[in-house]
Amino acid sequence: MNSAFVAGMCELRQMVERLGFTHFWIALAAALSAAGSLFAFSNSALLEASDWEFLMAIGTCTGWVYTFQRWMKSTRKPEQMPPYRLEFMRKHGGRLGVLWTILAIWASCHWLLGLKNTSGSMDALHGLLILLAAVLGIGYAFNPMGSGRGWRERPHLKLPTIALSWTLATVVFPASHVGLNWWGMESLPLWGLACSQILFVAGITVPFDVRDLNLDPREFQTWPQRWGAFKSIRIALLLLALSATGFVLFDINWGRASVAILALPLVAWTVRPRKEAVYSLLLDGLLILQGSAVLWFGVSH
Repeated sequence: MNSAFVAGMCELRQMVERLGFTHFWIALAAALSAAGSLFAFSNSALLEASDWEFLMAIGTCTGWVYTFQRWMKSTRKPEQMPPYRLEFMRKHGGRLGVLWTILAIWASCHWLLGLKNTSGSMDALHGLLILLAAVLGIGYAFNPMGSGRGWRERPHLKLPTIALSWTLATVVFPASHVGLNWWGMESLPLWGLACSQILFVAGITVPFDVRDLNLDPREFQTWPQRWGAFKSIRIALLLLALSATGFVLFDINWGRASVAILALPLVAWTVRPRKEAVYSLLLDGLLILQGSAVLWFGVSH
């Protein structure tokens, strides 16, 4: 029994490393969550070539941002990383950084060239969104101004930066991709979806701060540091409940709302630190499930 348990734990750790620590899982999460928005905004499950190019760019750039951030952390602040993740990044971080850089550049250029060929020129909104995404993504990990501390290391900025970045990538970018207008009278559902996604991402991010409570310096001022794990998780549950309500009101089906509801017991369970698989696979996997659920509900109803 013991040998079987040990073998199972080794296999689980290998899965966490292959999917979570390589950032393949989080890249897939970004691509599928954005795919759910594409379906919601176009009401079509058939993706065109330009859609696939767009999703590849979203996914690979997400993989690069997370790899870059973790690599920076492993070299500049190794004491703030769990030992097993630090060991993995020291062994494979350089190669992962090169791989994700190549993939992100290739996918982004492929998408932008296709966009230029179909529209004739780069839309001003696309350019602004790309710039904003770059600022949020790179600034989260490393700020070249001042002390060089990224926004994740500055009080009160970590959670908003993550929530806004993910909403930008998985809701705002897809809306821009299909040419929706954010400023007309008909734009209320878009704003409602964006706000709901901000609440959802914030809600599933709080458990990571609970996990890192003993690693993050006090000056980070994360919610668990300020209010404790129990109160922070209660607030996270409230955010998820509000996001589910928003998805019911503004989304095309129950896909994202059902995932927000499903996230409630999982987030409640993380009031105490759990195994890394809970964070790297289950919590991050909620974003994979989010996009998949929108597509499944749309096809089956």
